[in-house]
Formats: sequence, structure tokens, C-alpha cells
Amino acid sequence: MPAATRAGQVLGKVVQAAEALHGLLTVTKFLDEAQRKHAETILEACASEANFKINEEVFGKGNSLPESECDKEPDVKNRTADTWRQHLGNLKHAAAFLCVQKRLAVEFPNNFAVEPRYRRDELTKELLLTDKWLGSQRPDVVLHFTRNATRIQCIYDFKFPCGIADRSDPLSDPRTQAQLRRYKDLGNEDCLPAVVTPSLGVSRPSSL
Repeated sequence: MPAATRAGQVLGKVVQAAEALHGLLTVTKFLDEAQRKHAETILEACASEANFKINEEVFGKGNSLPESECDKEPDVKNRTADTWRQHLGNLKHAAAFLCVQKRLAVEFPNNFAVEPRYRRDELTKELLLTDKWLGSQRPDVVLHFTRNATRIQCIYDFKFPCGIADRSDPLSDPRTQAQLRRYKDLGNEDCLPAVVTPSLGVSRPSSL
């Protein structure tokens, strides 16, 4: 084989390798600021749509549950909890998760997870995915490094109102604050965990 031909083949392989490396570097990353904000817009839309959809399916068009009924037992078949508040929350979370999985899969298929469960290794303190409940945390939605759910970028938790008059800020609830502090221990210090509500969208505490 002529030297020029061999040199051309070597050069071609070098170029292919460089292109492959460049492709790897461009797809294995966190979302940039614009992409993250777009993902959050999708989460906000899914929260709003899930809240509207379930209220309409359960109570009829234009109706919702009076706030006074929220802690009473649901008088429906196939109830998912002992109170209306919990039952509606479960249904709205399920609807929001379907929406998120559908829409984020189109935009950022390798950079999000719905309800991943995490724990830290007792010895190495490395963050791991797990199916064990004891000592673990399960955020609603996680944005993460491409194809690596244990390199967390941002964490989000859906909060849904029970009655139509409930427009309170969940960040003011001590239970939510404690939950977000636990999530902070899982993830990226540069992106504090956030809650997503139908009326307020994505809300982050100023500090945790």
C-alpha cells in the first residue's frame, strides 16, 4: 500500500476519533441556563394542566372542591387516600408526571428523571439510585447530567392545592422547607430545590 494511502487512512481515523469525541462532549452535559428555564416552563405548564384536568374530571367543568371538604373522606370509587386533599394530590401528581414524561422526552430525553429514588452509600457517601425506601429520598422531577441521574442539576417537587381558594405559598410551610433541605443534600449547590404549583409556577427559597 502506498505511503500516501496509509497516511490518508490514518488521518481519516484521527478525524473520525476527533469528531466522535466532540460529539460526546457536546451531548454529555448539564442543561444550559436557557434550556433549564425552558424545562421549568414545561413543568409549570404540566402543573397547571394537571390541576385543571383532574378538577374537571372529578367535579365537572368549571367546578372544584370547597376548601371545607379537603380533609374529609373521598366519596368516590378507587380512592387513593383517606382524605380529599391526599386523593386529589395523588391524581394530580400522576397527571403531571405523564405530562412531564411526554414533553421533556421530546426536548431533553437524556437529562431528566421522574421520581428517581436516591440514597447515599454509608461508607463512600456516593449518591446512588435505589429501590429501597429506608433512608432514601424520592424527588418528583430531577434535571441531571446527560444519561447520569446521580449527577443532579436541579430538583423539583409538585405541590397541588385541594380547594380552589387555596393559593398559599408552599414555601411558607415548615414541612416543605424541611423537605427541600433534604433534597438540597442530594444535589447541586448552584441550583436550590424548587416547588412547582399551578398558581405560582416554579418557586425557590432564597436559602436553605
